[in-house]
Amino acid sequence: MISKFINEEIGEKMIFKIANTEEEFNQIFKLNYKTFVDEIPQHEKNEKEILIDKFHKDNIYIIAKNKKDVVAMVSLCDKRPFSLDDKIGGIEKNYKGVFKNPIEIRLLSVKKEYRKSKVLLELLKRVYSYTIQNSYDIVFISGITKQEKLYNHIGFKRFYKNVGTKDAQYIPMFLKLNDETNEVFKNFNSGKIINYIPGPVDLSQRVIEKLHKKLYSHRSKQFVNLTLQTIDKLKKLLNVTDVTILHGSGTLANESILAQLSSKELNKGLILSNGEFGNRIIRQAKRHNLNFDTYVVDYSKSFDIDAIELLFSKNNYDFIYLVHHETSVGIINNLEKITNIAKKYSAIVAVDAISAVGGIKYDYSNVDYVACSSGKGLGSVAGLAIVGSNIKLVDVPKESIYLNLKYANENNSIPFTQPSLLMEALNEALNSFENDDIYNKILEKSSYMKEKINKINLDVLDVKQSEQSPIIMTIKIPNDISSKTLGDSLAINNILVHYNSKYLVEKNLIQFSFINKYTNLEEIDFTVDMIKYMLGDE
Repeated sequence: MISKFINEEIGEKMIFKIANTEEEFNQIFKLNYKTFVDEIPQHEKNEKEILIDKFHKDNIYIIAKNKKDVVAMVSLCDKRPFSLDDKIGGIEKNYKGVFKNPIEIRLLSVKKEYRKSKVLLELLKRVYSYTIQNSYDIVFISGITKQEKLYNHIGFKRFYKNVGTKDAQYIPMFLKLNDETNEVFKNFNSGKIINYIPGPVDLSQRVIEKLHKKLYSHRSKQFVNLTLQTIDKLKKLLNVTDVTILHGSGTLANESILAQLSSKELNKGLILSNGEFGNRIIRQAKRHNLNFDTYVVDYSKSFDIDAIELLFSKNNYDFIYLVHHETSVGIINNLEKITNIAKKYSAIVAVDAISAVGGIKYDYSNVDYVACSSGKGLGSVAGLAIVGSNIKLVDVPKESIYLNLKYANENNSIPFTQPSLLMEALNEALNSFENDDIYNKILEKSSYMKEKINKINLDVLDVKQSEQSPIIMTIKIPNDISSKTLGDSLAINNILVHYNSKYLVEKNLIQFSFINKYTNLEEIDFTVDMIKYMLGDE
């Protein structure tokens, strides 16, 4: 993982990113001119000495910068027809292989004084990262003839005769991105990942070892004992009367709780939302034909406890459903106060705690249903839905048997096939919660990151102090910079943040999760420095 490095020959600091400012694009146009007009006479000279690629509006430019100077760049384009299509009359007519998602390297240019440095190698590493992260399966390029040896070393292969003019000859070449024998790729892919996404999470070595065990039957005594042991650990962690484990994601846990509520033939309920996952509960509840009101507040805003009390006093609700930790915002909703109100009116309390459990220590003994999953904060692999309960489970005759918590519970959480390796991994991961070290480390990293972010004048999403999440931090990106481009730039440098979800892109936000146990303070320093440079702050 080298995202900025000291060039041994020149002694300068480099940063690699995706171009997104007017100044960067202007420098790219000048660099294009130097390379493809002055050096390689492919285009006519002009007084402005700039060359704007005809595919510019569709190009992605990955650049190397020394402070504010763009010293190298690669442009990529996935819109067909490619320039190579035009040169050879269509790629499919001449390339005999099979591909589904191609991309073309349009331009590659390095300033002369940097051509004997590591800049090109480091730039190509980022190109490789970008293509893999975006699921391209092949790269096409019109390779400069005098660099054929370099292209061959990377893995490019010729598939057609030379094209171009006498003064500017090019070789049509391809590179398969799923070629596991490519030794250069192995080197490109060897860097350390800094993981700030809320899932999948980093797994401990002991959990990984469990995933390498031999599969065994879910009907065996060994598996029954493992499942019962896992259930006991979850009961202790959640402090609930019972736990049922289903084979599915956390969404299934919520679905099975909604099926319970629907089968109880309740009068009316209240569902709260202050973010994307509260809205998801509302959509799910509608599918179960539940009768309910909604209390929705603006994104990142806190629920008004007095308003909830007033709604209960006027409507005599039978249940309430809310998200404990609203991941899309980074807010810990005041579950204790809301539960106390609901219990005052003898209402059932159902909680989506999928991203809360394992990230914050909380006693769920006073709620009726709590949904969580094996991934995220619990530190295992997604695939097991978990429902903690402090209420008698009922049959759900109107729903699929797959959603019947009572049936699954009566069968020791093994009503159907359960994957032994997922249960082995979860059981092992739960051993990490014998003390509070995980919670303390999450809080330490979150506090440290917030302090560093404040120093580079970025704003954390405004959330009431008492409800700020230590699990996830939401950062507001300045309006003149795309949060998606920033996220892409971090990703090609092996820094993974949460940024691609529609609700984040629309609001120009990026998020950092701190549930990955192997992220350390030094990596946080490195990450914040990278963001500072990418935003143009020297």
